[in-house]
Amino acid sequence: MKILKAFLLSFALCSTAGVSAQKVFASAKYTQMCSYYGEAVTGDIHAYKPEASAESAVKNIMSVIGLKANFELRAANVPNAAAVILKGKRYILYNPKFMANINSVTGSDWAAISILAHEIGHHLNGHTLDNVGSRPQTELDADEFSGFVLGRLGATLADAQAVMGTIASIKGSHSHPPKSDRLIAIAAGWNRAGGTAIAAQPVVQTQPEKPKPVVIAEKPKEVTQPKQVLVERNLTREERIQQSAQYDKNIASDAYFRDDPKGKYYLTVKGNLVQVERDKVYLVARLVRSNRSGYKMMLTDNDKTNLYIGNGGALVNESGSTVGVLKARR
Repeated sequence: MKILKAFLLSFALCSTAGVSAQKVFASAKYTQMCSYYGEAVTGDIHAYKPEASAESAVKNIMSVIGLKANFELRAANVPNAAAVILKGKRYILYNPKFMANINSVTGSDWAAISILAHEIGHHLNGHTLDNVGSRPQTELDADEFSGFVLGRLGATLADAQAVMGTIASIKGSHSHPPKSDRLIAIAAGWNRAGGTAIAAQPVVQTQPEKPKPVVIAEKPKEVTQPKQVLVERNLTREERIQQSAQYDKNIASDAYFRDDPKGKYYLTVKGNLVQVERDKVYLVARLVRSNRSGYKMMLTDNDKTNLYIGNGGALVNESGSTVGVLKARR
């Protein structure tokens, strides 16, 4: 945690440092970038050497995946952060002021880390090699990578989703997918990392759940023993799933199945496929990376039965038949 705090502090400080070391790094007009959420980059790009603590944070990210960095980190006047190749060399560019601000807005020490992990994911997945720039599928790949890295570093799911839940576009664009899809991708990566921390409610919620009132159980009048106060216990994982599915803001997509047309199925932002029946919520499957070529993600249950997610949200079984569909909420 000390490393994280030092890293985030350095972002705030280096926004005013190194000005004299700035130089024209590239022209945005001739540079295609994989940027974090699609803001336009105009004019000349100025870049300078990052603080040592920022470089240390990148090393921590690389350490959990067991690879050496195939890029260089630079502070720059980009709107947020971007992965780019210039003259055959890979770079991660980040705006120090933006990083400090987003950490303050989200209230999470993991905010800047998740953004850096996302951009690193672009380079490691080869997204910058074709000089095309951002597009929805590559952004989802980088989102999943970010979730995986933060899960390995010990972040909760809420920490991993904090930035995306705060600033991502609800509807998406030609280059970046909608918020619901991006939150699901982050959850898939976090789950794949085997995150064991109890995930708090995602940042996408705007109104926290009201706590349950303390229940006071009184003894019969003839008994002189003092009153007993029942203190709330910690919820189990199953109870958290029940609680999560009761709120529309936790639902990323509606699921429909041909064999159960009247059933109520939902895919939550945490990557859980649940069924609601008679006010009870049942965990049906979890969203994970696909094990079959041609499909990015799949749903799998405890019996290892898989449903693959195809184009347009089609749910395809192992025999190749379409059995249902996911429809994202906007």
